[in-house]
Amino acid sequence: MRGAGHALGAWLVVLLCVPQTVDARRHHGESSKRAHKKSDRKRDKKGDISGSSSVAGQSAANSADTVRKPRAVALLLEAKAALEAGDLDGAHKKADAAYRKQASAQGLFVLGQVAQAQGRVVEAHDLFRRYLADPSASSDAVLRAEAQRQAGLSLPQAGDLYIAGDKDALVYVNDRLLGSLPLLLPLRVAAGNLSVTLQSGGRSSKGTVEVPAGQAREMRFDELTGAVLVSVPPTVVLVEERSGKLSSEAALVEALEKGSQLVGYSLAASERKLGFCESLSADCLLDLAKQRAANYALGVREVPSSSGVSTGKELQLQLWDVQVGDLAAQETVRCSSYRNESDLAAVTEQVATVLRRGRARPRGMLSVSSIPSEAQLALSGRFVGKTPWKGSVFVGPQQVELWAHGFERQQLSTTVQPGQTAMLSTLLSPELLNEPLPYGERRSVAALGARPLWRVATGAAMIGVGMLLTGIGGSALAANGTCVPPLQPPALVCRETIQSGPLGGSLLGIGLGLSIGGVVMVAIPPRGASSP
Repeated sequence: MRGAGHALGAWLVVLLCVPQTVDARRHHGESSKRAHKKSDRKRDKKGDISGSSSVAGQSAANSADTVRKPRAVALLLEAKAALEAGDLDGAHKKADAAYRKQASAQGLFVLGQVAQAQGRVVEAHDLFRRYLADPSASSDAVLRAEAQRQAGLSLPQAGDLYIAGDKDALVYVNDRLLGSLPLLLPLRVAAGNLSVTLQSGGRSSKGTVEVPAGQAREMRFDELTGAVLVSVPPTVVLVEERSGKLSSEAALVEALEKGSQLVGYSLAASERKLGFCESLSADCLLDLAKQRAANYALGVREVPSSSGVSTGKELQLQLWDVQVGDLAAQETVRCSSYRNESDLAAVTEQVATVLRRGRARPRGMLSVSSIPSEAQLALSGRFVGKTPWKGSVFVGPQQVELWAHGFERQQLSTTVQPGQTAMLSTLLSPELLNEPLPYGERRSVAALGARPLWRVATGAAMIGVGMLLTGIGGSALAANGTCVPPLQPPALVCRETIQSGPLGGSLLGIGLGLSIGGVVMVAIPPRGASSP
């Protein structure tokens, strides 16, 4: 019995100790792996910093974009060596491989050098400008000066290409690697038909687009469906007041351009970066935008600083919406110097803010009709056309003014709701005859104004009923096709719509006919009325 007890005790000790031993070995193995990884990271970091310094001629503090990628740094060195040896194809292959290993600002710079050597002017310009816009780009003065010189060269016909897709996807245009998503600035590409490919995680998505000279296009790649949507981004024309002084400030123009591109706007085509108006009036700004097929006009005016600083100045930014024909947003930004980077960054941000606000401002529709038609129409003091008129307006109160020859001016007001149509219908009142008639055409007041009482009463009744039916018919047309409330849960799906088009059209036609008939009965003198 005692021997059996000893044996059982020994087995228990073994069973208790073995798991602890296994756990200890496992823990030791994991600690060893972590130590090896840490050591590898240190070696990689050391190698990257030294390699990056060789490529860019900068300190380790400026090589953050190449940390932990020694192979990418080595490939960039090989690309530069091939470029110096005149092997342009080899240099391109090495630079391409380096960027695929790790997307970096330094990679964009070397790709730009290769494109420049190959005579690809637009491609080199685009790579250098995006290198300068990258916050991780080298601060080396020589490199930045070279990039700025190349980015400032005049270009042949070119356009902008916005691309949206999976983060970190590589972007190829006509089978040439030009960057990775997200792009800090849109691609500047040679005008014409382009083949665009995105590579991400071993998968490729391909699409084609035509970019006209001086215009922009946007491509959106859907990874799940493989669909590619091509659209035209909104365009804005930059306009300065009077002197043309701002156009000579290249850094300021670049800040204005960058601000518009940050929110997906492209600049309207023009030989000058900024348009010109003698004064930033609505007529000049909107006409200039229409001439250049732009959706918006951004007026820029330099004024003395309101803070009282003698050397300071302020830029007033006014954004006008061409479709609405009204001021969409405005801001003021202080800028002490057009060479101060922080001031230029503030200009860029404020331009982006104005464009965001203008684009997000809610809109509705306004429809105005009158009897008689062809009446002149002004909204908030701005002439917009003749009745009947229908157009897009900003949400909120609208002041409407109508006038026509022989009729009194009439002022109306309404409130436009988001996404809805506000309708106004009115009957203009004939002007009273105040001036004497020329000699030989004078008539007695009694002869001119004599109307049978039954005609006046009947005409007034017809006008009243006609206006009522016109209003009901207009409301019915506005409600046609809208959803019958309430929407059915659980999904807010419209299951039944209002079908009031035929009825609304009939009532509107009858109402207009009655109103016109009433006006005729009241206004036209009876037969036989003549001068004595």
